[in-house]
Amino acid sequence: MKKASARLLLSAAALCFGASACGGPSQRLDQARDLALSGHYRPALLEARALLFSLGSERSDKVDAVRRDALKLAGDLCALHLDDPRCAAREYRELIKRFPTSHEAFEARERLGDLDLRTGDARAAIEAWRDQVAAAPDRPGADLAQLKITRAWVDLGNLNEARLAASELQSRWPGSKHAASAALLAASTFHLEGRHAEAARAYARVAEQFRGTAQGADALFEQGNCLAELGDDAHAAQAFTQALVRHDAPDVVQYALERSQHRLDLARAVDPRNLGAVFDRGIPQRPVRIARVSGTSRSSRR
Repeated sequence: MKKASARLLLSAAALCFGASACGGPSQRLDQARDLALSGHYRPALLEARALLFSLGSERSDKVDAVRRDALKLAGDLCALHLDDPRCAAREYRELIKRFPTSHEAFEARERLGDLDLRTGDARAAIEAWRDQVAAAPDRPGADLAQLKITRAWVDLGNLNEARLAASELQSRWPGSKHAASAALLAASTFHLEGRHAEAARAYARVAEQFRGTAQGADALFEQGNCLAELGDDAHAAQAFTQALVRHDAPDVVQYALERSQHRLDLARAVDPRNLGAVFDRGIPQRPVRIARVSGTSRSSRR
């Protein structure tokens, strides 16, 4: 029964596609939706596009409502079912252009940046996320869009823009659950530039501000890495020790901590006559021969 209904829908879609009209615009939109619900996504997209073409430049509240829904349907089909991000971005952009304040346009904005990123156009994605934030800064997801802008600038290597984007997130949405991630990203930009002292201070601020969180633990770990690169293993070991409590990869932190402690041990002054201390530092001495003379031990060099 289901297959028969689907065949009827496909036949009707073919007839409508070839004719100038098949019922009113609302009926044709319903037919496109029925095709989509039946799993016939490509025919549904063709029907939605044929409907849009048939509307031409006609304008009225009723026609605009159909046009808006048809654009949204076409974009959703491409984005969610046909794995065609370029097609989806094209339909969503047309929807936003024609109906910028509609509910459907706000939903389209929320998807557009991710679609651009899937096509490899990071700059277009940034512009889409900026538009999303500007159009509805109080709408849920605006702070996440700002975080995505920050990440995209980092990926593009524009670290100053990344710091500005992260700062904007923290100032506009101070209570956002993404504020800690933005602060950590901003601190990492100094690390990426090789500015280890500035990075260590930035990570320390993040660790203090977001104490007890996963991002705070990440900041402590990265602070330790920066301090170790600066040769300050004593403070690096302290940072690693604090990071161990909540870090998601304690084995990695433990390894870094042991390396810092080992370097500290190597730098510690020891009495060269104390063979145990020398060997603990990993510094080998020449082999010694132990001879027993009259019941006593005596060392002689080879």
